[in-house]
Amino acid sequence: MTTNDDENQMDDARWQAQERARRLDPDADPAELRIARALRRVPPVSLPVDFAAQVAALALTQPASATAPEQSLLEQRLLRGLVIVFALSAAVVVAWFGRGWVAELAAVLPGGGDAVAWSGVAALCLLGNWSVGLLRGQGMRGSHAAA
Repeated sequence: MTTNDDENQMDDARWQAQERARRLDPDADPAELRIARALRRVPPVSLPVDFAAQVAALALTQPASATAPEQSLLEQRLLRGLVIVFALSAAVVVAWFGRGWVAELAAVLPGGGDAVAWSGVAALCLLGNWSVGLLRGQGMRGSHAAA
């Protein structure tokens, strides 16, 4: 018998013990029964009656910059530079090896060349949607910062 079979048998035995405890069988393992009973009880919570109102008021009084700290200008520029380098390197790799990939994809996909073309269209749509979302996010941040 292999080690994997032994582990599967141990896992099955643990599962069965937990299930017996969950059903509160009298012959279940006492430790598993204690765990099952503890999981059935709701722990006492001592939150104030107006807890939600207090949290909402606290959230309104905090400035937006305290919840989302601004990145330094250097970090922003480095991140943009890395994204540009990554995009350019990805474009070079696709241009260099792309023809082979397209031929292999056409052979593998059920629709052949048409499926590759539609996959490309779908990828471009997703990329366009993502780009518009990023541009809208930057525009909104700019309008909130001015307000």
